[in-house]
Amino acid sequence: MSYAYLDVISQIIGWVYFFAWSFSFYPQVLLNYRKKSVAGFSLEFALLNVSGFFFYSLYSMGGFIYPHLGTGEIKPNDLFFAFHAFSLASIQLSQAYIYERGQQKTFALWAVVLLIVEWITLIVVFLLEGVINIGVMPQAFNTFRVAGYNKAIITFLKYVPQVWLNCKRKSTQGWSILNIFLDFTGGSLSILQQVLDMVYNGLTEGNWSFFGSGDGFNIVKFMLGVMSIFFDIIFMIQHFILFRGNHNQEQGDTSDPLITRANKFTPLAEDEEDYEDRVLRDSPKDGKKGINNTSGSYKG
Repeated sequence: MSYAYLDVISQIIGWVYFFAWSFSFYPQVLLNYRKKSVAGFSLEFALLNVSGFFFYSLYSMGGFIYPHLGTGEIKPNDLFFAFHAFSLASIQLSQAYIYERGQQKTFALWAVVLLIVEWITLIVVFLLEGVINIGVMPQAFNTFRVAGYNKAIITFLKYVPQVWLNCKRKSTQGWSILNIFLDFTGGSLSILQQVLDMVYNGLTEGNWSFFGSGDGFNIVKFMLGVMSIFFDIIFMIQHFILFRGNHNQEQGDTSDPLITRANKFTPLAEDEEDYEDRVLRDSPKDGKKGINNTSGSYKG
């Protein structure tokens, strides 16, 4: 009996996860652009994401070109996702330098130190393996797999600053919920693809191990999916339960400029006398009795 249809379904799911995970970057980019602010978007998340997806691109490219590097199976959708994610993560980081940051002033020291350590580790391994060629580096610690380990560590840590930022502000304003839905969808489908691959390998080769045999399992892709789902659930709880309806009005963090501008001139925001003074001062001179635009006074 042919089970080729399972492989076809796996490929379809792979491309669906690619689009879901890839599109998940755009809502945050557009939200930052519309608000001209990253006050609700963690600077550490933006910083770690760029290096993380650079490492993942390196890991995926190496495994795609050289399948026996120990990266596990790298499919075309995995490779394209890594490149695309790196590009969009770079745009998000650039926004952190351009737009208003609210109460966030600079990157946390621990995130900077982590990236320095990871980059030094990768460069040292590359020099030992590729330049000096000492010949004693185990395959489990070749350059591409170390890049994958670096990405796995970043994936585990990058969401924590965003969770903490939401808690500190008691609001998820500025953190796109559509991004979370798409990220959750992409992570779920990514793991589903790996499950289908396990079933296909089990039926065709008799190997029912989820983690595959030898170098067949892409552990970094699996961790990326698991950690995305785990933290997306936390973000949904924050958005819909813990901080539902909360709006943080720090500088550069207004959800709708028109609504905010209108609220500044209502008696609900100021006392009635101040409100009347504003109306009188800002009203155009229309020749009606009782209103004088130049003096801002009410003649009665």
